[in-house]
This record gives sequence, structure tokens and C-alpha cells, in this order.
Amino acid sequence: MNDILMQAVEHPSSHMSYIHELFEKAEGVLHRHRHENPDLYRMVEDQKVIKEANEKKAATSQTMTSRVAEKVSVIKPLESIYFKQSIQEQLKAKIRASHQIIRENNIATQSLIAPRTQARNAKQSYCSIEEMTADRSDKLSSQIQAWRSVLPILIRRFKKIHDPRRAKSVKHKMVVVMLYGLLAFIFRLSSRREINRELSGIIVFENLKRIFPELESIPHADTLARLLERINVNDIEKTHIALINQLIRNKKFKKLLISRCLPIAIDGTQKLYRDGELHDLRWLSRKVGNEETGENQQYVYILEANIVFKNGLTIPLLSEYLKTNLDVFSNPEGKQDCELVAFKRLTAKLKKYFPRLKIMMFADALFATQPVLEILTQYRWEYVIQFSRNKLKNIAELLNSMKDTAQIIPEQPYYRERYQEFYWYNDVTWGYESQLKIHLVSCLEEWQEVDNETGEIIIKYSQHQWLSSIPINIDNVHELCNLGARKIGLMEDSINTEKHRGYHYEHAFSYDFNAMQGFHLLMRMAHAVNALSEFTKRLKKWIKEHGCSATLKIIKETIFNPWLPREWYEQQHKKSVQLTLQLE
Repeated sequence: MNDILMQAVEHPSSHMSYIHELFEKAEGVLHRHRHENPDLYRMVEDQKVIKEANEKKAATSQTMTSRVAEKVSVIKPLESIYFKQSIQEQLKAKIRASHQIIRENNIATQSLIAPRTQARNAKQSYCSIEEMTADRSDKLSSQIQAWRSVLPILIRRFKKIHDPRRAKSVKHKMVVVMLYGLLAFIFRLSSRREINRELSGIIVFENLKRIFPELESIPHADTLARLLERINVNDIEKTHIALINQLIRNKKFKKLLISRCLPIAIDGTQKLYRDGELHDLRWLSRKVGNEETGENQQYVYILEANIVFKNGLTIPLLSEYLKTNLDVFSNPEGKQDCELVAFKRLTAKLKKYFPRLKIMMFADALFATQPVLEILTQYRWEYVIQFSRNKLKNIAELLNSMKDTAQIIPEQPYYRERYQEFYWYNDVTWGYESQLKIHLVSCLEEWQEVDNETGEIIIKYSQHQWLSSIPINIDNVHELCNLGARKIGLMEDSINTEKHRGYHYEHAFSYDFNAMQGFHLLMRMAHAVNALSEFTKRLKKWIKEHGCSATLKIIKETIFNPWLPREWYEQQHKKSVQLTLQLE
């Protein structure tokens, strides 16, 4: 081929025809081959089209990548750590400024929430041991006066509890064992081991004995547990009720009532749970997880009742355990209580203990049912109960028809940093036979918050609605809703205090069901004593300044250590006492 091309170059005129002939033959062969193999050439052409498309796409992607890279190269210096820190500081400053604006607005509207305590973040100011001793002396003196105005009532009732032990084998009197258990929870000890370790010291025993001469000895915590296994726990409950009854008769709560009724809130909560089914059959049971791999679990659930006053004082009152019914004749497989069943038993107890007392009941939407309202109406108690718009749609529609009539409380458009408008619908008949007459009220709220992402002030809204046994008007809506129904939050905070602030609500102390109830009732009684002490005028001053936990810690440390001489305790025991509560 190379020779022919060389000859063509040397003699172009003679060989041009021959070259054209060769190309024509080649084209003929190619055309014939294409005609004989059309699928092959179609595949080749498709691959060519695909290759061109991929090359075009790759070129486009490379162009976009280069453009993004150019943008990133421009932004990247701005996203350095120094830039982020600068933006963060600017956002923090904006958030602080927004919070300050909201605070100034709340001060202007006189709706600023006053903190319960204003504990100072400061070092101790004592300059000498004598000064520290004097301060501890003042605090402990205030606490002892509160105890001496409350605990004698309980001690007298402890003496009346039936002792199931053999008289000849009794080493510690009933009042000693019960007072020992009560003090263990007053000092917020976490377990039976800690009770033994802390309360068996000679110093604390001598100091407590000077305050309470009835404390003749210090028993073992297991002695208390064994006694609670056999005791009638209703006697502990009656002791608690005796304290409340005495305070009511002494008119200690007269200025804290709502519509001349004692305000009581109820709420249910889980005490503890354990995997498996190894404990008392009266525990409730459930299955957790999916149906195939789920595990059985036992748990204890309690319906609690607390007295909730408008000044923030919350006093534990009653506890009703939800149990499994073990009547094999009516329920061969056992039937578990629910909160509504426990509510029926709890209200029956309340009526028995306070047969003539005027009571106002507060509860959440779970209890907005006809059977509950019938019980409260039967006992002639007042109530303000929250209800759900999704469950009671007809009632919600009636109430919403009055939305255009919403109005503010005269000279008080704001309450606790929120702008409020109320509207109501009175005299609504309800029930299977229209036997109930209820009154409806709703509260629309508006308040300001700071968006932590932008630092801007945003407006938030909420709506609350209640069923009431008392007709609503502009004169009583604040007392019933703000000072009454809204205080159910105090009930939730009280349970949270018992769970997470030292009372060890979720600790069993004993797996014997009767003893567990006994420990629980002693814990609730101790919480009631501490709550009353906290709101006495003398202690309130210290708690406001140092905080509740810090004040109680100082009092405990002072009693448990030789800070004060024997003569000081003897002088405290000779002082006259009177329980004076802080009403604001």
C-alpha cells in the first residue's frame, strides 16, 4: 500500500483513477456489510449517541462544580471559627436585649412573675465561727418553733395507733418508731441504710431528744419496716388528716380559701416499676414493647390529692393506690383499677374525713366526665375542671359561640406576664338525663418570648377552658381560674419535688405492699410538715434569701453536729410557739 501511495505521489495523474476506484470498492463493501448487519450498526450508533450525551453531561457538571467551587472559595473565609464566634456573640447580645425589653414591658404592666426564692450566688459572708454559729442558731430556732407547733399533733395521734407487736418483746414504743420514720423523711434521707447511718449518731439523738422528749430511743430502720408490714396504714393516714383538721379548726387557712372553699387538686403519677412479675399481685401489670418480643412489667400508680393555695403553699393530703382486684369470684383473671375508679374511692375518703367541709376540686381533662361530676354534685362540692375541645366538641362549640364577648378583667389585663381575655357560657345542661347544670369558661392568653435562633421577640398564644359548678362573671373569673384552676400546676410541682428534690418518691423502701404504703404515707406527711414550715413567717425570710434546699441543709447539718450547746436546746423547748403562715 505504501508503494502504491509513493507511486501516486511521484505520478499523480496516472494513479488518481486507481485510488478513486479503491475508495469506491471500500464504500461498496461497507455499504453491503451495513445492509447485511443492520442491528450491529444500530447498536454502534446508539453507543455513539450515549457517549456524546455523557460527555455533554460531564462537561456541564464540571462547569457547575467549578462555579460552586468559586462560590465556596468566596464563602469559606467567612465561615471561619472567628466569624462564627462573632455571629454567636451578636445573637447572644440580641437575645439579652430582647429579654430585657420583655422584662421592662412586664414591669410596666405589673405582671412580672416574682421568684419563689432569690438565692444569692455569693460566697459566705461569715467573718468568724461565732458569727456562723449565731446564723445557724437563728435558722434552727425558726425551724424548731415550726416543728413544735405541728409535730405534737402528730405525736399525740401516733400514740393512739394500735401496736400489732407482742407487748413483752417490744423494745421501742410505737410513738418512737413512727416519729423516727417521720424524721427520716423530714431530713430527706434516701434509703433505709442511710436512715440507719444518719439517725443513729449520738449527737443527733441527743439533740432531737431535747426537742422531742418522746424520742426515748433510736430504732433500726428494719424495725420500722417490719412494723409497717403489720400495721393498719389507714391509721397513718388518719394521723395526717388529724393535722389538717386541727389547722382548719384553728383557721390557719381562712384567708387562703377560694370562694370560701378549701382548694384541693388531684393528679395521678407512677411511683415505680419493675421488670417481670415477681412482686405482690396488687401491683398493676402491663406489657412493654411489641407483641412478639414484649416483656411483662409490674408498676405502682397512685392518685394524689393536695391542698393548693393561691400563695403557692401546697400541702400533701391523701394518696390512693391503684390496685389489681383479686376477687376471684367476680374477676377470675383480676381487674386493674384506673384513675377514675381510684377517684371514686379517694373522694369517698375525703367526704368521710371532712363531712361538712366546703371543698373545691381542681383536676385536668381526664376527670371531665359525667360520673365524676355526678360524684362531686352528690357531695355538694364545687369544682373547676379543665376539659378537652376534641373530646367534648358540643360543649366546646357552645363556649366558642361566646368568643366575640371576650373581655379583660378590669384594671388587670395581665396576669403572670400574660395578657388575658375571658369569655364564658353559663347554665348549660349536661348528662344522660340532663341532670347536671354546668358553666363554661375559657381564657385566651398572649405573651412574648424570645426566639433563640434569631433573637427576635415573637408573640405566642394559648387557650384554656374549664367546666365549673359556679356561675362565671367578671368579678369571680380571676379567683376561680387564675388563683384556683391554674394552681393545679402547684400539684404537679409538688409531685416533682417528691420525686427529684430529696423525698425519693420513686424509692420503694420495702417491697412488702403494706410497708410500701406506710413508707409512702410517712413521706407525704413529712413533706406536709416541711411545706408548712417553709411558709412560716420566720423561715420564709431565710428561704427567700438562700433557697429551700440550702436552708434545710444548714438546719440538718446543725442538728447532726455539735454546733450548739445543750442549754440552747433546752431554752428552745421552753419557748411558747404559734404557727403563723406567710399569706402572700
